[in-house]
Amino acid sequence: MTVGRSGGDAARLVPDREGRRGTIRTLHVCPDESVLELCRFAEADARDVAAALDGDEDVRDHAVVDERTVYVHLVPGARVRALLALLVSHHLLLDTPVRFDAERVTVTLLGRARHITAAADDLPDGARADMCVERLAEYTGEDDLRAALTDRQREVLDAAVAAGYYEDPRGVTVADVADALGVSVSTASEHLRKIEARVLPRLAT
Repeated sequence: MTVGRSGGDAARLVPDREGRRGTIRTLHVCPDESVLELCRFAEADARDVAAALDGDEDVRDHAVVDERTVYVHLVPGARVRALLALLVSHHLLLDTPVRFDAERVTVTLLGRARHITAAADDLPDGARADMCVERLAEYTGEDDLRAALTDRQREVLDAAVAAGYYEDPRGVTVADVADALGVSVSTASEHLRKIEARVLPRLAT
């Protein structure tokens, strides 16, 4: 599920108001509805983020963990608190990492399909315009990078790895991968580009 950051309060799960890219690696909702987070930024210096949080009235506490990581204790806006409450009332889990950039916050929810549907039906009126469901899928228990791929993309990736496409030095060409899959070179190339577009940005965070 994605949440548009332009919605202001709708995206106040993220401590940084500058729209920088990164992930929430760990998130815990406290009994008073405040939130503890461990946030890792893709490019920003953690000291710059911490400095920007100094005057933020929604932030109760924060600390630099390393050059890219910040611990934050914040009070999310009313809309985010309502959304987090839906997880409890509909028996859903918020999986991490939560990904964010200048435009959106992307969260993964785990639970029974009927509970996810019921939670979507109970979204606050003002939240519906800011949110969209990217995809619904069975939970596989696989690592986060493989889970980001479709079944066909995983098949193509496995074939490319088995053929030696990602060895250093590279042992085969896209044409060899295409032959292994029984598809055209252009189709194999397109699959590989899409796989890399999904996986590589995640390695940066």
